[in-house]
Amino acid sequence: MEATIRCKITRHIHVFQPGNTVEVRRRILEKSENQPESGYFIPDTGDGTPGIVPLDAAEPLSDHAPMEDAYYGKCVLTSVSNIWMDNTEKTDEGQAGSIKPVNVRVVHYPDCQQIVFHMPQYAWDAGTFRLTNACSQEVIEEKPVRERLNGGTMILTNTLPYPPGFYTIEAGWPDGWTHRIQFIKFTEGFPKAPYGKAPANIYHAIRNEEVHLLPPPEEPPAPENTTYGTRTPEYLPGRESGYASPACSLHMMYDRDDERSRDYNGLETSRGIDVDKFKKEIMSRFFPRLEYTQDGRGGSIYYTEGAIKIQFGWEFGGGNAVVILFIPETKYWEAQTGTPLFRRDEILKFLCEQVIRDQAPGCTYKIYDNSISILR
Repeated sequence: MEATIRCKITRHIHVFQPGNTVEVRRRILEKSENQPESGYFIPDTGDGTPGIVPLDAAEPLSDHAPMEDAYYGKCVLTSVSNIWMDNTEKTDEGQAGSIKPVNVRVVHYPDCQQIVFHMPQYAWDAGTFRLTNACSQEVIEEKPVRERLNGGTMILTNTLPYPPGFYTIEAGWPDGWTHRIQFIKFTEGFPKAPYGKAPANIYHAIRNEEVHLLPPPEEPPAPENTTYGTRTPEYLPGRESGYASPACSLHMMYDRDDERSRDYNGLETSRGIDVDKFKKEIMSRFFPRLEYTQDGRGGSIYYTEGAIKIQFGWEFGGGNAVVILFIPETKYWEAQTGTPLFRRDEILKFLCEQVIRDQAPGCTYKIYDNSISILR
């Protein structure tokens, strides 16, 4: 293992803002031909690659970190990769398949914090699960993958007990093909806005989104400056549309959202409101609906009802169970879903019945404490 110390960041460096406390290796890396300045080694600069914290950006702390039962700082994903552990020269994909960055999620609820991903196929016969402190190289947890499975493919890692630092999760197969997930556990309150031009993963983490390794959204076009202030370009219909304003002093008005137009009498033109779209929008605001995603043998079901959005994991079952849905236990329901407990039965009943209507006609269901089985 490597000896480590804690440092307080004094100026913004990599993805760390001033005031953040970071675990670094104790031994100072001196300035050299390949290193422009002296500093402390860190295994992850925010994108999965190692680097240093310069000496002038860090203040060593003499006191030891207080031991706590839970650490509430945010976890930020920095890298998801698939590698051959015993043969780095191999470049072909393992037979088991790969984990994609967009399919690894960080779930933050009050008093609950998890990293969630699915093995690419049924993983009862997979290899070893390992959680490592990447800075000290201490192995925190090591056991067969089957002992970490929630179902046949899903792995949940409770990150609340781990103090701020750099961590690596590895889940492998007997042939050496390994899925590696790297993340940083930040000091509570970090990263925070305003941040400046944040990397994509930091941007998503600050917004409390679950998927961090996505590209950032495109920036909207800059507004046009005029003598009288700032304005954005107005919508103008295409010249080739064939429509001409009536011969009067009143101009056609446009509603940008629906590109709806009215003439000078207030009557809608042929480019009127899309009635079907309008009905769907109203239905989505007041009636629940489900959306489905799949990643290999599992995925997610999103329950949406107005401002409520709840995610349920699922995976294919065995025997009489066609599908297994994963649900929060009663004691965690309000914290994980943001909805009152008295609505739990109602929502789960809709979930089961709608899944059967959409995906498994003729099946039945059975609800357990933390899962639902859709049965033949």
